[in-house]
Amino acid sequence: MGKVVVVTGIPGVGKTTVLSELEKLASERGMRVKVVNFGTVMMELAKGAVPDRDQIRKMPLDFQRKLQRKAADKIAGEAEGVDVLIVDTHMFIRTRNGFWPGLPAGVLEKLSPSALVLVEASVKEVAERRAQDKTRSRDMVLEEEVKLELQASRSFATACSVLTGAPVKIVQNPAGGAREAAEELINLLRDIL
Repeated sequence: MGKVVVVTGIPGVGKTTVLSELEKLASERGMRVKVVNFGTVMMELAKGAVPDRDQIRKMPLDFQRKLQRKAADKIAGEAEGVDVLIVDTHMFIRTRNGFWPGLPAGVLEKLSPSALVLVEASVKEVAERRAQDKTRSRDMVLEEEVKLELQASRSFATACSVLTGAPVKIVQNPAGGAREAAEELINLLRDIL
């Protein structure tokens, strides 16, 4: 059974780009790393119930809670046959009712992460990246709201660390810095193996 590392970041920090670089580096170094996107698994499980993954966060909280548990069950089984399973997700989901935990206690218990990673970028970069991303249905928010989301993400990560005993690593991803951020993650993976 491989180790599980949860990699999170608010929308627009470049987490997907960093994880793409991580997969390349891991392959070059002979590490068996698999990246699983929590939202994609939730969408697969919600077939027919929602039109796209950006709509999941607009569903009733009870629906989201059940879907999270099912996704955690499915993802936990993916750790076999790899050195490290990377779970790509968010510390929280912005809903009409406020911030909903992306990693509630039951999900953390199922995943049992060895480490938690927050990918971050500057407030200005996040706001600009969101504005330019035409592939997703993102909520446009002011820079002040992005700042609040970055702070909230750190708070949620701290709570997850307390519940699991897993350390939290913060990795900066400035413009053009995805490869360097991925190098930091590779070093973390080596340390936990």
